[in-house]
Amino acid sequence: MWRRFIEWAQGGPPEPELDPEPVREPPAPRTPRGPPGDQWLTTLVAAAAEGKRRVEIGSDEFWENINGLRAAEHELLAIQWLEKFLTAPTTPDEQLTPIRVRLVEWLIDRGSSGEALPHLEALTEVREHATRAHYLLGEHYRRAGDEVQSLRHYEAVLARNVDYPNVRIRVDRIRAARGRTAAPAMGETIAGADNFGGVGGARYRLVRELGRGATGVVYLSRDMELERDVAVKLLHPHLAATRQADALGRFFDEARIAASLRHPNIVAILDIDETSRRIVMELASGGTLREVLRERGPRTVRRGLERHSQILSALAAAHRRGIVHRDLKPGNLMFRRDPDDPGAEVMLGDFGIAHLPNPVRDVEKPAAAAGTLAYMAPEQRRGQAVPRSDVYAAAVVLFEMLTGRAPWTRAVLLTGQRTREDFMLARTLTASWPAHLGERVQEHLIKLGDPDVDSRVDTVAALSDARALRDFAIAHYAGE
Repeated sequence: MWRRFIEWAQGGPPEPELDPEPVREPPAPRTPRGPPGDQWLTTLVAAAAEGKRRVEIGSDEFWENINGLRAAEHELLAIQWLEKFLTAPTTPDEQLTPIRVRLVEWLIDRGSSGEALPHLEALTEVREHATRAHYLLGEHYRRAGDEVQSLRHYEAVLARNVDYPNVRIRVDRIRAARGRTAAPAMGETIAGADNFGGVGGARYRLVRELGRGATGVVYLSRDMELERDVAVKLLHPHLAATRQADALGRFFDEARIAASLRHPNIVAILDIDETSRRIVMELASGGTLREVLRERGPRTVRRGLERHSQILSALAAAHRRGIVHRDLKPGNLMFRRDPDDPGAEVMLGDFGIAHLPNPVRDVEKPAAAAGTLAYMAPEQRRGQAVPRSDVYAAAVVLFEMLTGRAPWTRAVLLTGQRTREDFMLARTLTASWPAHLGERVQEHLIKLGDPDVDSRVDTVAALSDARALRDFAIAHYAGE
């Protein structure tokens, strides 16, 4: 004890040496690691931005990683990746639709149909997805309480598939709720107007929409009295107002013109009712020539010449009555049944802008520069309505039937500088035709498509030459 006291008085014992604390390296920063699929997609985006690995976008491995994120409960992250690839300039065009379809599917499953709207609208332009897209749009607007929009999209579904599950019931309920006799406002659907529901003694029951244009909408309808399917064209409600008397007059002028032309290659008018603002026509269940060319491609020379002769025959009947159609094009040429069936005939319709030198009204109507630009003859663009203008359009349609394209580029079309050489067929196309048929068809096209109206053949000569070409093709060409 005394020793410790003395050591304390003298300053205390030296403190024991302690082992020095080991020097520790600072911990390395931790790199956050996301799900494996997220890492793979991040690497893919970076590589695609450098022009690499673009072919992997949309590949099986791509979808394995996208689907893996969703399966691992990272659904929102998977959706964000789909949106990123959908807007990325490096995504190949052919992969945009599959990505959009999957994105819509997952957004709908999450109950986010509002976020899916722009993608659904885009898919309505894709044929194989249009029906489903219209249905989902109809469902969204129905739940949102927008009956007008929902009815529009449901009708678009029925126009493509009349038996689509639940749609017919939804359409009938919406129409019943809105009231069939109430005239809809401008911009609304007209499907429920004028008691066209097959109730209360109505003769025609609308089934589905076939198409709509500037003046009205055409519906597949059922004639309840004669038990047959017909096409009913209803005038847009906003055109029925007094201030739109000219439009109303043109609507029924079209019907009277077509009704006065009894011809197997002209759509037959079955009924006209100005009070109900409707025109009842025979049904063209085979679709339009425009649809046939888009879905099945160019026609064979034999089939093309057969249709061409039928078109010119219909024009000849109209021209004998002093009527110039002025809007001959594939969209106004229809088929009673499948166009590839033996004996199927094409029909000329839509006389909405036809010109009558001696019209049904007392006041003569001067011609105007009306029509579809790609099929308008040079003089028609200047406001001259003559029968040979329709002949020129028939040459354009024949060229399109044989080649699947227009005779000229868009630049030439806009300038209006047409030449006879625009109608030159490719030698590769005519090489498989019977001997001399290619040269004869080429001469025929040039005679009908001459930009000089005075040098262009008339309808009678064009029809005679077309029939001779058709008979030659039938006799010497085995292909359909």
